[in-house]
Amino acid sequence: MKNILLASVIALATTSAAIAPSQAETVVVKTHNHMHMMKKHCHTRVVTSWKHHHKVTREVKVCN
Repeated sequence: MKNILLASVIALATTSAAIAPSQAETVVVKTHNHMHMMKKHCHTRVVTSWKHHHKVTREVKVCN
């Protein structure tokens, strides 16, 4: 009886050890530069405004 019980416990432990990795979820670790291949698309835009009755033109950097 002890042998059957011991064999059952070993079989159950072996089966659960084989199944556990296949049911594990995938973990994805993202870092700050995980998209290092994508480059920012920046361009310079000219902005014109009026301040105290004077026309002011300035260049502003705009990035996506």
